[in-house]
Amino acid sequence: MAIGSGLGSSFGFSRESTYGTYVAPTKFLRAKSYTISRTQERPQGEGITSGVPGALGAHYVETVNGASGSVTFDVTNKVMGLLLESLTGGTSSSAVETGAAYKQIHTLAADTKKPLTFQMGVPYRTGTVAVKTATGCKVTGAEFSCDTTGILSANVNFDAQKYDEGQTLAAVSYLSSSPFHGKQSTLKMGTFGAEVAQTGITSVSLNWNTPMDTDDYNLGGAGLKVEPVANGFADISGSITADWTTAVATGLHDRMIANTSTSISWEFIGALITGAIYERIVFSIPGVFFTGDPQSVGGAETLSNSYAFTWKYDGTNLPSITVGTTETAL
Repeated sequence: MAIGSGLGSSFGFSRESTYGTYVAPTKFLRAKSYTISRTQERPQGEGITSGVPGALGAHYVETVNGASGSVTFDVTNKVMGLLLESLTGGTSSSAVETGAAYKQIHTLAADTKKPLTFQMGVPYRTGTVAVKTATGCKVTGAEFSCDTTGILSANVNFDAQKYDEGQTLAAVSYLSSSPFHGKQSTLKMGTFGAEVAQTGITSVSLNWNTPMDTDDYNLGGAGLKVEPVANGFADISGSITADWTTAVATGLHDRMIANTSTSISWEFIGALITGAIYERIVFSIPGVFFTGDPQSVGGAETLSNSYAFTWKYDGTNLPSITVGTTETAL
């Protein structure tokens, strides 16, 4: 029996071999909130029944079975791989760097997103756990954010082919892990591959979204959608908040005014694994352009400003997320 509240809940996931085919979750997030919403498409037949002043319940039908959802969690040094692979879209790699240190590389790719099974354990007040499962899940977007005193947080959105309440709750287990946080963070900018650490930065947020055709239902499909594919350009954007310093003026303000691009490397460097290899997560966004208003004065307080940015392909380099971990596989 679980605790009869959110304290007894769970959120797990696994990679599917075939889109929409359930695979019992083997990875579990210490998530802060999560939801799986059921798609409800229910047209009402409108034929008249003589003498009856209401719509006929037998002609109220459900035509599709789908789902969508989201999960919010602290980004940690483990358990991130499959989610990042589905977000970025390609076939991610995981290889030994040195000894116990493994390096995962997740690079933006054109619509080869790997489907996942997501499952929630939702306890009744009595402690019995209801099981809500979504199969054929594809991550459609994520937001990452962190400030100088906070923990790196992620909110992941997903689309699913099927909602299911008939599965058994997978055995819940958690890996020992630690979160990335502001003390470990540095924002670098400059030439791709040779970015330089910036001073004056107080917070960063990053949004990574892939438009997908999530409503493609075909006749003969038993109300289940066709596997979604990308139907628009990847939208990678965000914002940087910074104190008004000469370094910020040169690094952010001047580039915004001149409409010139730069490469961003947002890095979190954690504990030492071995040699000179550390746990880490690095968001690499080449070809960034800034927008926003010039610095203004709103009163006597110290001046700061927020600069929005958006990614544009530079013709050579693609955005990526690199993870350094002791976890041996995605």
